[in-house]
Amino acid sequence: MTTADASDTPSFTAKGFATRERILRSAAEVLLSEGVSGFNLEKVRQAASVSGSQLDHYFVDRNDLIRAVVKRQIEMVLDFHRQPKVGGLDTFEDWERWADLNMRYLRKIGYRGTATYHALAGQLAKSDETIRQTFAAGYRRWVDLLEDSFSRMKSRGLLVRSAQPRQLALVVVALHQGAGILSFTYRQEWPLADVTRFVVNYLRLFAKDPADRTVRQVRRVRRTKAVSAKAQTPKFTPKGMATRARIVDGAAELIFERGINGTSLDDVRRAVGVSGSQLSHYFANKRDLTRHVISARTDFVIAFHLQPALGQLDSLRSLRAWADLNWTQAGENYLRSGCVYGSLTGELLEADDVVLDDLAAGYDRWLALFQDGLSAMRQRGELARDADPRHLATALVAAHQGGTLLTHITGGADPFRAAVDAAVEYVGYFTPATAPRR
Repeated sequence: MTTADASDTPSFTAKGFATRERILRSAAEVLLSEGVSGFNLEKVRQAASVSGSQLDHYFVDRNDLIRAVVKRQIEMVLDFHRQPKVGGLDTFEDWERWADLNMRYLRKIGYRGTATYHALAGQLAKSDETIRQTFAAGYRRWVDLLEDSFSRMKSRGLLVRSAQPRQLALVVVALHQGAGILSFTYRQEWPLADVTRFVVNYLRLFAKDPADRTVRQVRRVRRTKAVSAKAQTPKFTPKGMATRARIVDGAAELIFERGINGTSLDDVRRAVGVSGSQLSHYFANKRDLTRHVISARTDFVIAFHLQPALGQLDSLRSLRAWADLNWTQAGENYLRSGCVYGSLTGELLEADDVVLDDLAAGYDRWLALFQDGLSAMRQRGELARDADPRHLATALVAAHQGGTLLTHITGGADPFRAAVDAAVEYVGYFTPATAPRR
């Protein structure tokens, strides 16, 4: 796979470069507001106040422009990690500043309207293979940059010999993206606070100096519980309920394969074998159908976590089984299309508050499963008293969501395995040596 970098950009005059940048900023805004299905060059031309000939001068076609937007955004990500304030990201103090700067940046940009890398990846990863490859090349550059940082830490004797720089880099990038998904869904900063603290604490577990190996407590950030206004479901006959459920299941599968922007109501109608009047009888519009798909996918995720093989998610053994079972039962799906819930969320990060509340309520149910299991472990003395079940639950879910995103885009299992294994290992750190054995 080719690597996208700044050398792909032709040379322009200062004025030409400024014009190109204005086009790219406008294109990113159009992508976020309209989605890939509503994105076209005319909208970009109007937003950037340029002529058609100017647009043609800088970009060959629509996909060329989209790829250029993606390349520009990864440069912004890399510049964030190269800024002088974080030094070389090769000391633990540098990583503490990195965590703080991530929080400041989120407060600066808010939760909508900014073309962050994870938001663009969620919108565009399923739209075109060449675009997916462009995202993958960007993620690889990000991982390479951090791998170099950890290699320097190891060569300077800050990390133990068993530390693997590439694995650590995969963990950081995957968790960073998982935190973005959760924070943008909730429109709150606590997921990023929990996840960046997890990342830095996890890195400290590999410190050669025992004085650096002490993890720090997460700073409590106000959290508002998600409240979802249930999608209106009129009463139907048993036959009608069965038809409605069949439409939802068919729509869910199409959206998973093609993405929301690539799935129309006509596509759903043809795939399920119903008429247009039947579809409109059960669902007011595509948004209404999408909300029912969110509900169905939430139930699917919860059912996965309640299967007997995972017990009550209340032991290290069951959490390790969870990490393994995710891959054995869903790994092929992760590679092909991502997580059934995370990929849906990624495409809807710019949706209205009602839809985002639906998604956040689904994450609440998911987090609660882990939090209940971890709380039971702490009550039995299998976790230290200072272990925070909510913090650990957030780390587990964010690891899954970021890991599946990177695994889908890069086409390899390593990001998912590194992320979820790190989260489970982090829980294990809080297991006292004297914990009772069951």
